Amino acid sequence: MVEFLGNFEEIDESIKTNLIRVHDELSRVLSLPKKIIVNLSFVSESEIRKLNKTTRNIDKVTDVLTYPYVNLKVGEKLKLKDYSLEIDPYNKMLTIGDIYICVNRAKEQAKEYNHSLNREICFLFCHGLLHICGYDHLVEADAQIMEQMQDKILQNLNIGRETYKCGFVTIVGATNAGKSTLINTLVGEHVAIVSPKTQTTRENIKGIYNDKTTQIVFVDTPGYHKRRTLVDDEMEKQIADALDDTEIVLMLIDANKSLVDEYNKLIKKISPKAIKILLINKIDEVKYEKIYPQLAEISQQAQVNEILPISALKGKNCDVLLEMIKKYLPEYTHEMRYYPVEDYTDKTIREMSAEIIREKALLCLDDEIPHGIQVVITAYEENRTPIEIHADVYCEKENHKAIILGHGGEMIKKISTMARLSIEKLVQNKVNLKLFVKVKPNWRNDIKAIENFGLKLGS
Repeated sequence: MVEFLGNFEEIDESIKTNLIRVHDELSRVLSLPKKIIVNLSFVSESEIRKLNKTTRNIDKVTDVLTYPYVNLKVGEKLKLKDYSLEIDPYNKMLTIGDIYICVNRAKEQAKEYNHSLNREICFLFCHGLLHICGYDHLVEADAQIMEQMQDKILQNLNIGRETYKCGFVTIVGATNAGKSTLINTLVGEHVAIVSPKTQTTRENIKGIYNDKTTQIVFVDTPGYHKRRTLVDDEMEKQIADALDDTEIVLMLIDANKSLVDEYNKLIKKISPKAIKILLINKIDEVKYEKIYPQLAEISQQAQVNEILPISALKGKNCDVLLEMIKKYLPEYTHEMRYYPVEDYTDKTIREMSAEIIREKALLCLDDEIPHGIQVVITAYEENRTPIEIHADVYCEKENHKAIILGHGGEMIKKISTMARLSIEKLVQNKVNLKLFVKVKPNWRNDIKAIENFGLKLGS
């Protein structure tokens, strides 16, 4: 058994569990008796320096120190009867040695060798245990034998160097297929605005999923639709740009539509070389018997790598999707992330606030108005409470302005209240939001206006 001593506050339970596994596996491989104890202490740099100085006459910080209480040679069996006087009379156990691990050195080496603290501490403990059992590395031949045994123990337990996965995943589909809902569900944050209106997303929006060994940068693209304005042209370019710079493409189809027709529209726009995952969304709204024949027809064409029915709104099969994506991501032997681990989008708070205001306007207004709405933040004072935000809400016609304002200003107040509450949740602070409705005729075909509104035109 392993007796944990000293300060191990920085060592979580998962690492301690793995250390016990290392002890048990090494005991199995070397046929050690069950009634043995190894004392394991986690110490500071000053403590291990002191131990080195007093016991080895070396004034230095090392990663691990081992003090065997038994005298063994490589391959020799440990027999309790040879140490009958050293066996504890109360618990009938034999303490075979002390191992000291310097946590700070372990952290430094984990970073240096590009693997986890868990792997490094398990390696050092295994190294110390082998020293107790007679293994050494003073000469090359002995060092090779010890290294082979260390690798064998850790590989048996699947405690190897961790691999990291990172890459871009582009989500494409028709308007209102549920792309924004999916990206919000996968990331676990409100990244992209969601509306029952079509053509909600105008620009590529990145949502970032992180766990201990993975970063997935999801790109939410505008929906495919008929082009009528310069903004529509730009949205088409945004999709093409996203598809050029991605490892995996998620093809999202609404289960209520003709799956075969929608699939045929999408597959033509995607490179044959891309990893393609076909997602049938909104399966909670249809019976499986309806979509099964269509899925069978699509699968026969064999132009996609995976097919998965999901419900982005309810999260059904989204965990399966994440694991599916990880399978195809590029693999690295070092930690690889394009964005800091705490980020969940590439958008600034200012940009997200503008999108939230537009989202609430889309929810409240008639179908003919939303496509002509753009929101521009004109003032954002965050160094005060409440945060002061002023925004201009642009539309294309005077009669649209009247509808947005509403009778006695009731509609704009409703939009403002809904947006303010969502922004407050985002920034975790009180917000004073002031909205001003302005008219810019035919701005969606005005290159200068589009650029002034912050919508980036492609080349």
